[in-house]
Amino acid sequence: MSIFSQKPRFHLPDPVLVLLLVSLPAALAQQGRPTGGAGSGSTSAPAIRRSRADPNLQTRQRLEPSLVITGSVVREDGTPPPAGVVIERVCHGRTIKETYADAHGGFSFYIGGKSDVLPDASDDASALQGTTLNISLPRSAVPLGSATGTSIELMGCELRAQFPGHRSSTVSLGGLQRTGQVDVGTIVIHPIAKVPGTTVSVTSMQAPGGARKALERAEKAIQRNSLDEADRHFQEAVAAYPGYAQAWFGLGLIRQHQNRISDARQAYGRALEADSHFVRPRIELARIAGHERRWEEVADITDRALALNPLDFPEGFFMNALANYHLERLEASERSARRAVRIDSAHRYPQAHLLLAFILRHRKDAAGEAEQLRSYLKYAPANADTAEQRSRLAHLESKGSIVAGNLPDRR
Repeated sequence: MSIFSQKPRFHLPDPVLVLLLVSLPAALAQQGRPTGGAGSGSTSAPAIRRSRADPNLQTRQRLEPSLVITGSVVREDGTPPPAGVVIERVCHGRTIKETYADAHGGFSFYIGGKSDVLPDASDDASALQGTTLNISLPRSAVPLGSATGTSIELMGCELRAQFPGHRSSTVSLGGLQRTGQVDVGTIVIHPIAKVPGTTVSVTSMQAPGGARKALERAEKAIQRNSLDEADRHFQEAVAAYPGYAQAWFGLGLIRQHQNRISDARQAYGRALEADSHFVRPRIELARIAGHERRWEEVADITDRALALNPLDFPEGFFMNALANYHLERLEASERSARRAVRIDSAHRYPQAHLLLAFILRHRKDAAGEAEQLRSYLKYAPANADTAEQRSRLAHLESKGSIVAGNLPDRR
């Protein structure tokens, strides 16, 4: 008998609602930005030792409030990175080399402290390291300078790893606490040759001025929730420049939001004809297929999308995991769910932990299931489902075979 004939109650919401079907303005605001980042780490990855942990942190904080950031870097297979990986902080176009990853991939640095990376002539921010930034850019990052009460501002900043021939996932630093020690999770590096897919279409650089202005008008209309107006402007953009993949993608988003599914598919298809390495249309086509429970198609589309870009789309890995779960391919589902967790630095897809919990329940791995339920409850918004999973976790812990962990406070 198939294990799927005795599935536990599986309360993952509709795939489209689970993944990225937020308001259209928010979806369009993501155009041009990477969506991925470092994840919270996979249980299948080797243990990572944090480097240079500060044993005098509490003493120093009494004298000077500070923020210490720690994390780790791994290769795509979860193994430690090559020697010489540099951790960079990028704030509004300014790059600050903060520190090196150690032999195990761990790193730690003090915001506003002196960098231990030797600057070179190409560094655009080498003169700023270890000082309070005073650059004339909007919402500029201001590292904490001293005990004079200077505030820390990291909105618009992100963390990445730099190593020749490799591309890095990123971690957003916006919203971090102002003082203390924060673990930002895991940054993943991939050889550049393995990441041909892009989050922004390269055809945008070739768009004539009239087409670009039409796209800008469309995005402003979306911000006002004037979708019909935005639709007209996107059509103006693609009429002026039929190879404008970004505009075709925006047109697809609007029509998908309006439940004009056939038109949305056509627009996404035109975007891919213009730029086959543009990954976002593939992700949305997979989302549409998930809405219709066409799991084999979801698995196929996400396989192709993630082969192009395995760094920036945790929702792609989650959709792939969900599709393989429904297709009774548990090993493939678990692999993709763990990849989703690893690169989801913002924890926008806590359902990946829940999916792993169900897979591990099938495998009768109570300890692993409990671990994933704790992570799910830590990051998921409170609702009836989290109450049910909290009850399940309490049941597992009451058996005595599971070491009880502290349940997270509700946010």
